[in-house]
Amino acid sequence: MAGNIPGTKYSTHDFLSKFGSIAQSSQYRAHIVWPPGVKSFLSASGINTEILNEMGMLCKATSIPGSSIATHDISNDFYGVTQKHAYKRAYDGTIDLTFFIDSNYQALYAFEGWMEYILPLQGDNSTSSNTYYKASYPENYRNSLFLYKFNKDNAGIAGFTNVRGDTRPATYYNLQSPGEITYTFINAFPQNISSTQVSYDPSANLEFTVTFAYERYITDKTGVRRTPAASARTSGNQALKATASIGENPSAGGGRAGANSDWQSTEGEKVSGTDSITGVSRGGDSINRETDVTDMKNAAIKGQNVTINAKGQRGGTGATAGDQALSRARAKSG
Repeated sequence: MAGNIPGTKYSTHDFLSKFGSIAQSSQYRAHIVWPPGVKSFLSASGINTEILNEMGMLCKATSIPGSSIATHDISNDFYGVTQKHAYKRAYDGTIDLTFFIDSNYQALYAFEGWMEYILPLQGDNSTSSNTYYKASYPENYRNSLFLYKFNKDNAGIAGFTNVRGDTRPATYYNLQSPGEITYTFINAFPQNISSTQVSYDPSANLEFTVTFAYERYITDKTGVRRTPAASARTSGNQALKATASIGENPSAGGGRAGANSDWQSTEGEKVSGTDSITGVSRGGDSINRETDVTDMKNAAIKGQNVTINAKGQRGGTGATAGDQALSRARAKSG
Protein backbone atom coordinates (compact mmCIF):
# COMPACT_ATOMS: atom_id res chain seq x y z
CA MET A 1 0.00 0.00 0.00
CA ALA A 2 1.47 3.31 -1.06
CA GLY A 3 2.11 5.86 1.66
CA ASN A 4 1.59 9.59 1.68
CA ILE A 5 3.93 11.89 -0.17
CA PRO A 6 6.11 13.65 2.46
CA GLY A 7 4.80 17.10 3.34
CA THR A 8 1.40 16.50 1.76
CA LYS A 9 -1.87 14.82 2.63
CA TYR A 10 -1.95 12.97 -0.71
CA SER A 11 -1.13 9.36 -1.29
CA THR A 12 0.75 8.54 -4.48
CA HIS A 13 -2.47 7.25 -6.04
CA ASP A 14 -4.42 10.38 -5.10
CA PHE A 15 -1.64 12.65 -6.32
CA LEU A 16 -1.45 10.98 -9.72
CA SER A 17 -5.23 11.00 -10.10
CA LYS A 18 -5.41 14.73 -9.37
CA PHE A 19 -2.19 16.12 -10.84
CA GLY A 20 -0.97 13.43 -13.20
CA SER A 21 -2.84 14.90 -16.16
CA ILE A 22 -1.27 18.32 -16.73
CA ALA A 23 -2.52 20.33 -19.70
CA GLN A 24 -0.31 19.99 -22.77
CA SER A 25 0.69 22.69 -25.24
CA SER A 26 -0.36 20.87 -28.42
CA GLN A 27 -4.12 20.53 -27.87
CA TYR A 28 -5.78 23.70 -29.11
CA ARG A 29 -7.74 25.16 -31.98
CA ALA A 30 -8.11 28.70 -33.29
CA HIS A 31 -11.31 29.86 -34.93
CA ILE A 32 -11.65 33.07 -36.93
CA VAL A 33 -15.03 34.68 -37.52
CA TRP A 34 -14.65 36.36 -40.90
CA PRO A 35 -16.67 39.58 -41.28
CA PRO A 36 -19.48 39.24 -43.85
CA GLY A 37 -18.09 42.09 -45.93
CA VAL A 38 -14.67 40.43 -46.05
CA LYS A 39 -16.16 37.09 -47.15
CA SER A 40 -18.08 38.79 -49.95
CA PHE A 41 -14.97 40.68 -51.02
CA LEU A 42 -12.89 37.49 -51.12
CA SER A 43 -15.56 35.64 -53.07
CA ALA A 44 -15.77 38.47 -55.61
CA SER A 45 -11.95 38.36 -55.92
CA GLY A 46 -12.05 34.71 -56.93
CA ILE A 47 -10.75 33.27 -53.65
CA ASN A 48 -12.18 29.94 -52.53
CA THR A 49 -14.04 30.84 -49.33
CA GLU A 50 -14.40 27.20 -48.26
CA ILE A 51 -10.92 27.34 -46.79
CA LEU A 52 -12.03 30.09 -44.39
CA ASN A 53 -13.93 27.53 -42.30
CA GLU A 54 -10.82 25.35 -42.04
CA MET A 55 -8.31 28.10 -41.37
CA GLY A 56 -8.13 27.05 -37.73
CA MET A 57 -6.82 23.62 -38.75
CA LEU A 58 -3.94 25.31 -40.61
CA CYS A 59 -2.95 27.29 -37.52
CA LYS A 60 0.41 25.78 -36.54
CA ALA A 61 1.13 27.87 -33.45
CA THR A 62 -0.23 30.68 -31.32
CA SER A 63 -0.07 31.81 -27.69
CA ILE A 64 -2.39 32.06 -24.72
CA PRO A 65 -2.86 35.79 -24.06
CA GLY A 66 -1.82 37.71 -21.00
CA SER A 67 -2.89 40.91 -19.28
CA SER A 68 -1.82 43.13 -16.42
CA ILE A 69 -3.26 45.69 -14.00
CA ALA A 70 -2.00 49.23 -14.56
CA THR A 71 -1.37 51.07 -11.28
CA HIS A 72 -0.35 54.48 -10.03
CA ASP A 73 1.41 55.38 -6.78
CA ILE A 74 -0.37 57.07 -3.87
CA SER A 75 2.09 58.54 -1.36
CA ASN A 76 0.02 61.17 0.48
CA ASP A 77 -2.55 59.07 2.35
CA PHE A 78 -0.15 57.74 5.00
CA TYR A 79 3.14 59.30 5.99
CA GLY A 80 6.11 57.34 4.70
CA VAL A 81 3.91 54.78 2.92
CA THR A 82 3.53 54.43 -0.85
CA GLN A 83 0.52 52.47 -2.04
CA LYS A 84 -0.34 51.23 -5.50
CA HIS A 85 -3.91 51.72 -6.73
CA ALA A 86 -5.31 49.99 -9.79
CA TYR A 87 -6.94 52.12 -12.48
CA LYS A 88 -6.94 50.04 -15.69
CA ARG A 89 -6.57 46.50 -16.96
CA ALA A 90 -4.00 46.43 -19.74
CA TYR A 91 -4.02 43.77 -22.46
CA ASP A 92 -1.27 42.70 -24.83
CA GLY A 93 -3.33 44.17 -27.67
CA THR A 94 -1.99 41.76 -30.30
CA ILE A 95 -1.76 38.02 -30.80
CA ASP A 96 0.28 36.09 -33.37
CA LEU A 97 -1.12 33.11 -35.29
CA THR A 98 1.21 31.06 -37.48
CA PHE A 99 -0.41 29.23 -40.42
CA PHE A 100 0.73 26.60 -42.90
CA ILE A 101 0.38 27.73 -46.51
CA ASP A 102 -1.69 25.33 -48.59
CA SER A 103 -0.56 24.27 -52.05
CA ASN A 104 -3.05 26.67 -53.73
CA TYR A 105 -1.97 29.59 -51.53
CA GLN A 106 -5.60 30.25 -50.62
CA ALA A 107 -4.71 30.89 -46.96
CA LEU A 108 -2.23 33.56 -47.96
CA TYR A 109 -4.66 35.09 -50.45
CA ALA A 110 -7.40 35.18 -47.79
CA PHE A 111 -5.44 37.30 -45.32
CA GLU A 112 -4.02 39.50 -48.06
CA GLY A 113 -7.61 40.07 -49.20
CA TRP A 114 -8.74 40.92 -45.67
CA MET A 115 -6.06 43.59 -45.38
CA GLU A 116 -6.96 44.94 -48.82
CA TYR A 117 -10.58 45.20 -47.67
CA ILE A 118 -9.48 47.23 -44.64
CA LEU A 119 -7.51 49.69 -46.82
CA PRO A 120 -8.69 49.31 -50.42
CA LEU A 121 -6.80 50.92 -53.26
CA GLN A 122 -8.48 53.89 -54.94
CA GLY A 123 -7.62 54.93 -58.49
CA ASP A 124 -7.64 53.85 -62.14
CA ASN A 125 -5.78 50.57 -61.58
CA SER A 126 -3.62 48.88 -58.96
CA THR A 127 -0.33 49.76 -60.67
CA SER A 128 -1.13 53.41 -61.37
CA SER A 129 1.14 56.00 -59.76
CA ASN A 130 -1.79 58.10 -58.54
CA THR A 131 -3.52 55.38 -56.51
CA TYR A 132 -4.20 55.91 -52.81
CA TYR A 133 -5.78 54.08 -49.88
CA LYS A 134 -9.09 54.80 -48.18
CA ALA A 135 -9.86 53.11 -44.88
CA SER A 136 -13.08 51.15 -44.38
CA TYR A 137 -15.30 51.59 -41.33
CA PRO A 138 -14.00 49.56 -38.35
CA GLU A 139 -17.33 47.80 -37.76
CA ASN A 140 -17.07 46.35 -41.27
CA TYR A 141 -13.64 44.70 -40.95
CA ARG A 142 -13.47 43.67 -37.26
CA ASN A 143 -14.93 40.53 -35.72
CA SER A 144 -14.31 37.94 -33.02
CA LEU A 145 -11.36 35.58 -32.79
CA PHE A 146 -11.53 32.45 -30.63
CA LEU A 147 -8.78 30.34 -29.08
CA TYR A 148 -10.02 27.02 -27.74
CA LYS A 149 -7.60 25.11 -25.45
CA PHE A 150 -8.61 21.59 -24.44
CA ASN A 151 -7.02 18.47 -22.99
CA LYS A 152 -5.54 15.37 -24.53
CA ASP A 153 -8.41 13.09 -23.54
CA ASN A 154 -11.20 14.35 -25.79
CA ALA A 155 -13.31 11.19 -25.78
CA GLY A 156 -16.13 13.24 -24.32
CA ILE A 157 -18.56 13.07 -21.45
CA ALA A 158 -21.79 11.16 -21.76
CA GLY A 159 -24.66 13.61 -22.06
CA PHE A 160 -22.43 16.70 -22.29
CA THR A 161 -22.76 18.36 -25.70
CA ASN A 162 -22.69 21.88 -27.03
CA VAL A 163 -25.42 23.67 -28.99
CA ARG A 164 -24.27 22.01 -32.21
CA GLY A 165 -24.43 18.54 -30.67
CA ASP A 166 -20.66 18.07 -30.62
CA THR A 167 -19.25 16.00 -27.76
CA ARG A 168 -16.88 18.02 -25.59
CA PRO A 169 -13.64 16.88 -23.90
CA ALA A 170 -13.65 14.57 -20.88
CA THR A 171 -13.70 15.64 -17.25
CA TYR A 172 -10.72 17.29 -15.63
CA TYR A 173 -9.84 17.01 -11.92
CA ASN A 174 -12.96 14.82 -11.56
CA LEU A 175 -15.14 17.92 -11.35
CA GLN A 176 -17.62 16.68 -13.97
CA SER A 177 -16.83 19.63 -16.22
CA PRO A 178 -14.89 19.70 -19.48
CA GLY A 179 -11.16 20.35 -19.23
CA GLU A 180 -11.02 23.37 -21.48
CA ILE A 181 -10.78 27.13 -21.63
CA THR A 182 -12.00 29.40 -24.42
CA TYR A 183 -10.63 32.87 -25.10
CA THR A 184 -12.68 35.36 -27.10
CA PHE A 185 -10.82 38.30 -28.60
CA ILE A 186 -13.10 41.30 -29.10
CA ASN A 187 -12.96 43.31 -32.36
CA ALA A 188 -10.00 41.50 -33.86
CA PHE A 189 -8.54 42.13 -37.31
CA PRO A 190 -5.21 41.36 -39.05
CA GLN A 191 -2.66 44.08 -38.43
CA ASN A 192 0.44 42.51 -39.92
CA ILE A 193 1.43 39.63 -42.22
CA SER A 194 5.00 38.51 -41.71
CA SER A 195 7.44 37.95 -44.51
CA THR A 196 8.17 34.33 -45.42
CA GLN A 197 11.61 33.18 -46.45
CA VAL A 198 12.10 30.85 -49.39
CA SER A 199 15.42 29.36 -50.46
CA TYR A 200 17.10 26.48 -52.33
CA ASP A 201 17.97 24.81 -49.03
CA PRO A 202 16.28 21.48 -48.22
CA SER A 203 12.54 22.00 -48.48
CA ALA A 204 10.33 22.58 -45.44
CA ASN A 205 6.69 23.40 -44.92
CA LEU A 206 5.95 26.96 -45.90
CA GLU A 207 4.29 29.05 -43.19
CA PHE A 208 3.53 32.66 -42.34
CA THR A 209 2.48 34.57 -39.23
CA VAL A 210 -0.49 36.93 -38.96
CA THR A 211 -0.58 39.45 -36.12
CA PHE A 212 -4.12 40.24 -35.01
CA ALA A 213 -4.96 43.43 -33.13
CA TYR A 214 -7.81 43.33 -30.62
CA GLU A 215 -9.38 45.51 -27.93
CA ARG A 216 -9.58 43.02 -25.08
CA TYR A 217 -10.29 39.37 -24.45
CA ILE A 218 -12.64 37.43 -22.22
CA THR A 219 -12.84 33.78 -21.21
CA ASP A 220 -15.85 31.50 -21.01
CA LYS A 221 -15.90 32.19 -17.23
CA THR A 222 -15.81 35.97 -17.50
CA GLY A 223 -18.73 37.66 -15.76
CA VAL A 224 -20.04 41.20 -15.88
CA ARG A 225 -21.21 43.62 -13.20
CA ARG A 226 -24.33 45.39 -14.36
CA THR A 227 -24.42 49.17 -14.16
CA PRO A 228 -27.31 50.67 -12.14
CA ALA A 229 -29.97 52.73 -13.89
CA ALA A 230 -28.93 56.26 -14.79
CA SER A 231 -31.75 57.80 -12.74
CA ALA A 232 -30.36 56.21 -9.56
CA ARG A 233 -26.88 57.70 -9.97
CA THR A 234 -27.16 60.91 -7.98
CA SER A 235 -24.83 62.64 -5.55
CA GLY A 236 -27.02 62.57 -2.46
CA ASN A 237 -30.04 60.41 -1.82
CA GLN A 238 -31.48 62.14 1.24
CA ALA A 239 -35.15 63.09 1.31
CA LEU A 240 -35.82 66.75 0.51
CA LYS A 241 -37.58 69.01 2.99
CA ALA A 242 -40.47 70.93 1.49
CA THR A 243 -40.10 74.06 3.67
CA ALA A 244 -37.14 75.67 5.38
CA SER A 245 -37.76 76.51 9.00
CA ILE A 246 -35.82 78.95 11.15
CA GLY A 247 -32.72 77.19 12.50
CA GLU A 248 -32.61 74.75 9.58
CA ASN A 249 -31.49 77.48 7.23
CA PRO A 250 -27.86 78.35 8.08
CA SER A 251 -28.26 81.76 6.40
CA ALA A 252 -31.48 82.58 8.28
CA GLY A 253 -31.61 85.22 10.99
CA GLY A 254 -34.29 85.81 13.62
CA GLY A 255 -37.30 85.09 11.44
CA ARG A 256 -38.98 88.05 9.73
CA ALA A 257 -36.93 91.22 9.16
CA GLY A 258 -38.14 94.61 7.95
CA ALA A 259 -36.26 96.73 5.44
CA ASN A 260 -33.22 98.49 7.02
CA SER A 261 -34.22 97.29 10.50
CA ASP A 262 -31.92 95.69 13.03
CA TRP A 263 -31.89 91.90 13.19
CA GLN A 264 -30.03 89.12 14.92
CA SER A 265 -27.92 86.46 13.19
CA THR A 266 -27.90 82.77 14.12
CA GLU A 267 -24.73 83.43 16.16
CA GLY A 268 -26.57 86.05 18.24
CA GLU A 269 -24.79 89.00 16.63
CA LYS A 270 -26.84 92.17 16.11
CA VAL A 271 -26.73 93.38 12.51
CA SER A 272 -28.00 96.86 11.66
CA GLY A 273 -29.53 98.01 8.42
CA THR A 274 -27.73 101.37 8.83
CA ASP A 275 -23.99 101.86 8.54
CA SER A 276 -22.69 102.58 12.07
CA ILE A 277 -20.05 105.05 10.84
CA THR A 278 -21.70 107.02 8.05
CA GLY A 279 -25.26 106.64 9.28
CA VAL A 280 -26.31 105.92 5.69
CA SER A 281 -28.85 103.22 5.03
CA ARG A 282 -27.35 100.20 3.26
CA GLY A 283 -30.55 99.82 1.27
CA GLY A 284 -33.11 97.09 1.08
CA ASP A 285 -31.35 95.44 -1.87
CA SER A 286 -28.17 94.81 0.12
CA ILE A 287 -29.39 93.77 3.57
CA ASN A 288 -32.58 93.06 5.47
CA ARG A 289 -34.91 93.18 2.51
CA GLU A 290 -38.50 92.48 3.53
CA THR A 291 -38.71 88.70 3.19
CA ASP A 292 -39.49 85.50 5.02
CA VAL A 293 -36.87 82.77 5.11
CA THR A 294 -39.56 80.11 4.84
CA ASP A 295 -40.40 81.46 1.37
CA MET A 296 -36.82 81.31 0.11
CA LYS A 297 -36.96 78.53 -2.49
CA ASN A 298 -33.18 78.46 -2.91
CA ALA A 299 -32.29 78.57 0.78
CA ALA A 300 -29.81 75.99 1.94
CA ILE A 301 -31.53 73.50 4.24
CA LYS A 302 -29.83 71.43 6.90
CA GLY A 303 -29.82 67.73 6.01
CA GLN A 304 -30.58 68.40 2.34
CA ASN A 305 -28.26 67.80 -0.59
CA VAL A 306 -28.59 69.14 -4.10
CA THR A 307 -28.90 66.15 -6.41
CA ILE A 308 -27.04 65.84 -9.70
CA ASN A 309 -28.43 63.36 -12.20
CA ALA A 310 -26.49 61.38 -14.82
CA LYS A 311 -26.81 64.26 -17.32
CA GLY A 312 -25.19 66.72 -14.92
CA GLN A 313 -28.48 68.56 -14.28
CA ARG A 314 -29.20 70.07 -10.87
CA GLY A 315 -32.31 68.85 -9.10
CA GLY A 316 -34.03 69.59 -5.81
CA THR A 317 -33.78 73.25 -4.79
CA GLY A 318 -33.41 74.85 -8.25
CA ALA A 319 -31.06 77.75 -9.00
CA THR A 320 -29.09 79.06 -6.01
CA ALA A 321 -28.50 82.70 -5.13
CA GLY A 322 -24.96 82.35 -6.51
CA ASP A 323 -26.37 81.09 -9.81
CA GLN A 324 -28.73 84.05 -9.99
CA ALA A 325 -25.92 86.54 -9.24
CA LEU A 326 -23.77 84.98 -11.93
CA SER A 327 -26.64 85.26 -14.44
CA ARG A 328 -27.14 88.96 -13.61
CA ALA A 329 -23.40 89.64 -14.02
CA ARG A 330 -23.34 87.92 -17.38
CA ALA A 331 -26.39 89.89 -18.51
CA LYS A 332 -24.74 93.23 -17.59
CA SER A 333 -21.45 92.29 -19.28
CA GLY A 334 -23.29 91.11 -22.41
